[in-house]
Amino acid sequence: MARQPFNTRWAQGVETEDNLNSFKAPGDVRLGTGWEGGQDKDAPPAGQENWWHNRVDSALQDLERRGAMAYHSQAIYSAGAPCYTPEDGMFYESIANNNAGNTPATSPTYWRLIGASLYSSFTVGEYKDVAHNGSPDSGWLKCNGALLLRSAYPKLFAKISTDYNTGGELSTQFRLPDWRGMFPRMLDDGRGVDTGRTLGNAPQASQNLEHGHSASTASAGAHSHTTTFNLDRSVTTPGNAMYGDEDFYGTQTLQTNTAGAHTHNVSIGSNGGTEARPVNLTQVRWIRYL
Repeated sequence: MARQPFNTRWAQGVETEDNLNSFKAPGDVRLGTGWEGGQDKDAPPAGQENWWHNRVDSALQDLERRGAMAYHSQAIYSAGAPCYTPEDGMFYESIANNNAGNTPATSPTYWRLIGASLYSSFTVGEYKDVAHNGSPDSGWLKCNGALLLRSAYPKLFAKISTDYNTGGELSTQFRLPDWRGMFPRMLDDGRGVDTGRTLGNAPQASQNLEHGHSASTASAGAHSHTTTFNLDRSVTTPGNAMYGDEDFYGTQTLQTNTAGAHTHNVSIGSNGGTEARPVNLTQVRWIRYL
């Protein structure tokens, strides 16, 4: 027989235990063993059987429609077990063994919020990078620095608080991270590489590591210069010739001493743009708020 869908529960409309307590009373052997299978003498009353089938089918409907059963305060959950909470429409994962009586939405030490989808696998405040600029999926917002009301996004505000405020926000508001045009850098968190940084929307300015440059020109090697002067003579003998008014005959060219190899000062021009950056591609960043 092919499996039938659980579109309708057994004994539709049975919502109470009827006289179920009659076989749940302390000391009743059926509390631990159930009814004797196939024995008319111990068949359960119709009201009890209908209630039981209704209860089972309700659980199977949860599994078929949502993938997880609705939370029950008396159920005992193991670590990793999921549940659905009708109050807020969210899915949660138990993070503790023997987890019972702890309401998921208000017990973060026992439950992790999964989100509106059982298999979303993202927690509130996580980032996701996408390759398009369309509208974010349900439960996500663009990281564009927008102002939000704290009352409208309480789970996200509980995670990031006012860390990304830039000034001018009201006491009822907080701001999203603004990742537009930015590169990520992990928080130093005590390592000592990038000290003094905190989470927030104030970007770290672009810079290069301080360094120096050296430059030189090609040396022409040792060289010398020449000079030409008059060969003078006195007009009378003896006489004192004065440079500029003496008689002279002919000229002579002599070589000066060499100056040796030497260098010259050089001015280096600059190039580049308005920032330091690696080769890159663009993408869009979202943040989870549910």
